[in-house]
Amino acid sequence: MGQPGARAALVSVSHRDLGTLGGAVSQGKAVNRRGQVVGTSRDALGRTRAFLWEETLGIVDLKPLTGVNSSANDINDNGEIAGGGDTGFGDFHAYLLSAGTSFDLGTLGGNESEALAVNRRGQVAGHSRGAVAPAKHAFVIVEPGTMIDLGTLGGATSIAHDLNENGAVVGLAETKTGEPRAFVWTATDGMRDLGTLGAASMALGINNRAEVVGGSGHAFLWTAGAGMIDLGTLGGRTSCANAINDVGCIVGASQTGDSDARGLPVTHAFLRTPDGRMLDLGTLGGEHSAAVAVSDNVGARHAAPLLWIAGHSHDASGRVRAALWAVRLG
Repeated sequence: MGQPGARAALVSVSHRDLGTLGGAVSQGKAVNRRGQVVGTSRDALGRTRAFLWEETLGIVDLKPLTGVNSSANDINDNGEIAGGGDTGFGDFHAYLLSAGTSFDLGTLGGNESEALAVNRRGQVAGHSRGAVAPAKHAFVIVEPGTMIDLGTLGGATSIAHDLNENGAVVGLAETKTGEPRAFVWTATDGMRDLGTLGAASMALGINNRAEVVGGSGHAFLWTAGAGMIDLGTLGGRTSCANAINDVGCIVGASQTGDSDARGLPVTHAFLRTPDGRMLDLGTLGGEHSAAVAVSDNVGARHAAPLLWIAGHSHDASGRVRAALWAVRLG
């Protein structure tokens, strides 16, 4: 939440299309303070491939594992990348790409896993199938080679979406009655149900102040002191918060109240500043966009802070493209 004197004035917003690997669709999934973006893109053969985008190199196929399809879901400030990929033997495994080497992180005993988050310490969180039950369970890897099953809130399924530098994990877990609930997990306290805003909930981001964001019909911010707070929308019925940085900048997607050419609700990427304003980040010329990741502040302390925000947007032709927003706040 905003602190006295922390009011942020919007200085400028710019955005760019990051292109594709030759196919029709790409989506940005994460961005670090260096402006490196990872995500997925269709290639010229229609395969889903993990990519890394950098200003100097453009968009590059990461080729993390030996199989056909792959994903890149997070990148930390050290350039380590987490995702999932075909192993070449019919399985899909989580991986960590570090210093040019890809490490297969294995599974909880089943044939499928995927890493969705990596922190600056190289700890990884995601989901995996077990050897017996077909449902996915959230996992965290705190030490190399040890994948910890985080369990559920009494139901069958759980997924870990993010973790902070202290190893606190957030995600979605089913209750005994099958209801999806946002959770936070710590090694000391285990899994905690964060409640809802009246609808099913899921937690998608956590910062180093243990502030949690996600969606429950509307975007929410959860703190230990205040519980779950409704962040509202850009004027439409629904919204979802996807990420929060260490100064409390939150990004996500929200319906605007408008309708597109098909009569469906228009959804735009948003930035919620620490002083509580929800700003519409616009699109690449099309009708829809979503922001899924935000960097910590970039640049000198005396300069207007720069944020990198990654996601996807329709362009003027209606194609879905990975997008990078550069936002300066004063």
